[in-house]
Amino acid sequence: MSDSRSYRVIIIGGGIIGLTTACTLLKEYTSIDKLQLTIISTTFSPETTGDVSAGYWEPYGVSLNDERMLRWARYTYDIFMQEFFSTKAAQAGVMQMPGHILKSQNDQQISENDDATVPSFLPLVRHYRVLKDPEIRMFDHLGPVTGFVMSSVVTEVRRYLPQLQRFLECDSRVKFVKKKIHSFSELKGEADIIINCTGLSARELAGDLTIRPARGQVIRVHAPWIKAVYYFETVNEGVGYIVPQSDTVVLGGTFQLDDWNTTPTEQDTRHIRRMCAKILPALEQIQDGIEQAGLRPYRDGGVRLEHERTMDEIDIVHCYGHSGAGITLSWGCAKDVVEIVKTLLPVYEQHSSDLPEHEQLWRLVL
Repeated sequence: MSDSRSYRVIIIGGGIIGLTTACTLLKEYTSIDKLQLTIISTTFSPETTGDVSAGYWEPYGVSLNDERMLRWARYTYDIFMQEFFSTKAAQAGVMQMPGHILKSQNDQQISENDDATVPSFLPLVRHYRVLKDPEIRMFDHLGPVTGFVMSSVVTEVRRYLPQLQRFLECDSRVKFVKKKIHSFSELKGEADIIINCTGLSARELAGDLTIRPARGQVIRVHAPWIKAVYYFETVNEGVGYIVPQSDTVVLGGTFQLDDWNTTPTEQDTRHIRRMCAKILPALEQIQDGIEQAGLRPYRDGGVRLEHERTMDEIDIVHCYGHSGAGITLSWGCAKDVVEIVKTLLPVYEQHSSDLPEHEQLWRLVL
């Protein structure tokens, strides 16, 4: 049974946050035939920040003291894992794989029973364990390290986003518009609710100066023998990470606050290659690769997810400032955004389905 009410919603932002929010909105508003959902963005895949990322699930670059992060990350992890065990996995680029997270101990004595380095997000995953002898000896070439291995998931954003967009385009209630919005007032009278998923652009659009770039540079190489994620954090040399994709391996990386440069630099390239070769020495033999750089939307106060009614009576739900964890938090944040929207645009008919939740959110369009 359909609902005769007419709702107009505009989502600004065409990245992982904007599109997962759009899919979640359609799921919750299935009965509203007269829903008009417009997605406006200056960029869509393959030009988004997420397309540059490695897509590894881990709450990276955000404070885990905020309990919302763990809740959003758990929900997103569960959705991605469902998708890996579904027909979506190949087309959408969803891969389950072990992740080795290592930390330099700077010649300190390491106790096998010391679980103090285990981060609070580990209980969210299906399997994890602290590395102990003889496992930790595999990394003797790194010097004294501690670490753990967990069952994680890599979502290849450059494959995933086009699939979400294809699904959304099949719904007659959805329209995509490629343009830049300079002010929310431009949209006054055109929507009942605006959802702001603009990432770094929220600095100008929302006037939020607490959001700033965290520059990341990566190199995509051909290294088909690598079948697991490796992340190595050092005391003085920064980090290195290795994340397999379906046809390449992403080597990283950098996290450079307040750096607006989107052009790869030779200095960062050398750092990335040196750090990754420390982890897996065979990478020293690979000199080719595609270098990319992108700007993560870091926010000093963490993710902003809240409703605002402006002085000129525009209802906005903000969802931005995900730093390096946009993919990790995406579906969880989308769920909370739509819960706020439902308080403003009620939907009374409860939609029930026997489909798995990931299939209710979006379906593969072949």
